[in-house]
Amino acid sequence: MEQNMEQNEKFSDWLFRYQYVYRVRRTTKQKRRFITALATDIAKMREDIQIIEYNRNKKYVANNVYVGDIKKADRIICTYYDTPPQSFGPYHLFDRKKQSKGTTGFILVSALITLLAGLIATLAYMRIAPNAFDLSAPSTIIAALFFGGYFFLLSKVAKGLSNRNTLIRNTSSILALLQLIDEVKNKKVVFAFLDEGAYGEVGLDVMQESTKPSAKIFFLDSVGAHTDLHFIGKGISSERLQQLDIQPHLGKSSINYLFGATVSEDTDYVLEKDELKQKTLNLANVEKIIQLFD
Repeated sequence: MEQNMEQNEKFSDWLFRYQYVYRVRRTTKQKRRFITALATDIAKMREDIQIIEYNRNKKYVANNVYVGDIKKADRIICTYYDTPPQSFGPYHLFDRKKQSKGTTGFILVSALITLLAGLIATLAYMRIAPNAFDLSAPSTIIAALFFGGYFFLLSKVAKGLSNRNTLIRNTSSILALLQLIDEVKNKKVVFAFLDEGAYGEVGLDVMQESTKPSAKIFFLDSVGAHTDLHFIGKGISSERLQQLDIQPHLGKSSINYLFGATVSEDTDYVLEKDELKQKTLNLANVEKIIQLFD
């Protein structure tokens, strides 16, 4: 199947577009473009697509995308699609405090560097600017355009810059879900693409409000990483996991997690920066996901 996926024209098309064209999914406009493309691709395979809006206000709306009847599902396979902000350090998969610390540190440092650059530019302009302030002078117009662009950039930096290396986190999981939708025809299996997963569990919580208490939920994260594939939960037997060379771990949560990561010395699941910046998928891991649910 790994070789078939490499030769599969449909999968290759998904890989190119979601790796490059729709790789950043952070602003409302970016998410809307992604969801439009996603719905178009899914509609070629299934007609039972639902787009659920929540947390709507004047400037923002979050969206979950469900494929199948979420209320009747026995098994739900899901992942998040939004883009995380830039941060320092590795990605700690289950430690929100460390994730927040890395993101906050990056925003502070980048904002300070941007402010310093603006101060230097202002001092340089004051040294070369003529004493008489002339609004019609070309130098004044150029300076106004420069500082307008500068403050626009500063506002972006203050909010956090989007991470553009998203193939591993979490485009790989989106691609795995698309392949599963194409191959799994059981109507009791529902697929969900969740918003706001890079920041917390809001999208997951919204989805769970519509599911049966008995439904088994499988959450994918960074499954295309060039690392071991891990499973935390009780929804799949250890024997089946070992057959596919997936590392089993017991979990206390009702959610079953499938993810790519390295286990650190303090039993923390992490993806280092060089692992997150990989330009190729670990198709063997993606194939394991397909076999697990097929």
